Amino acid sequence: MKMRVAMIFSFFVFFINGNIIGSSTQNSLDMHIKETEIADIRLDVNVMKRNYHDLLKRVMDNENTIDLLEKDKQYLTHEVENLKRQLSCEIEVLHNITGEHKKELNETDFDLNYSFNKTVREMSYNVDVLENKFLRLELERSEESIKRCTNKTEVVSVCTFETKVEEKCVFYNDETGLDKHNWRRHQGRTGSPNTGPSKAMAGNYYMYIESGSMGHLENARLVSNILQQGVKMCLSFYYHMYGSAIGILEVIVTSSGVKQTMFTRSGNQGDQWYYKKLYIQSACNLQIIFNSIDGQNSYGDIALDNIMLFAGECGPQTIPP
Repeated sequence: MKMRVAMIFSFFVFFINGNIIGSSTQNSLDMHIKETEIADIRLDVNVMKRNYHDLLKRVMDNENTIDLLEKDKQYLTHEVENLKRQLSCEIEVLHNITGEHKKELNETDFDLNYSFNKTVREMSYNVDVLENKFLRLELERSEESIKRCTNKTEVVSVCTFETKVEEKCVFYNDETGLDKHNWRRHQGRTGSPNTGPSKAMAGNYYMYIESGSMGHLENARLVSNILQQGVKMCLSFYYHMYGSAIGILEVIVTSSGVKQTMFTRSGNQGDQWYYKKLYIQSACNLQIIFNSIDGQNSYGDIALDNIMLFAGECGPQTIPP
């Protein structure tokens, strides 16, 4: 009985001591954890303090910068206002000066235009007078030359186009299919404005191509008969090439299938007739061709007049240029 009581007492003492020791250890552990948390919080606070000081410094620097910019802005605004006032005064002065100059220029332009127009009218009238005199002289000379030459045996061909059929004319529109259009016999101005002659070089009629009915680079051929073998000849003719889209005029001589271009003109030559003489050497199966090639649009009429062909070399017996 005494031993059982002693054992129970010993166990009770051990239990109490164990609880006391365990409680003390737990309290020490909790205290360590709290100290660690406090240290971490203190570290975080220190970091936040440093960040706060840095941010505060940046804010102060930015405020200083803003103050400087505000001062610069006020200065520039003041300068701009001064410049505006200065420029406004200068613009007003220039406007007044410009108005005066414009008035003087208008008065000068009026005087110059009046004088220029008057001079142009006078020159135009004088040109018309001289042109009419020239054309009359050319007409008289051509008619006299034609009459003189037609009475001579050396004349091979005379084409004045005054009648549809001319006994002495050996030239006609090509019907072999080597061209797509014909030369047209015409009187007066051609149908297209600002192109072609206003009248024949001599007489009333001439031959021309109507470019308004032709396509770009299409051609028309006026060809001669096969001419006498072994005879030198002189070809003379007048041509007119006026218009912004004039194509090409060629004089081609063929002999037994061999072609030779004796004459070529292209582009706008002005509103006037030109005279040309060509020496044609004797050859077998000789044929002369006037080939006209159309330009890009309807402003390209080309005309021919007074085509004459003489036996022998070009000389005094031919129509003079």
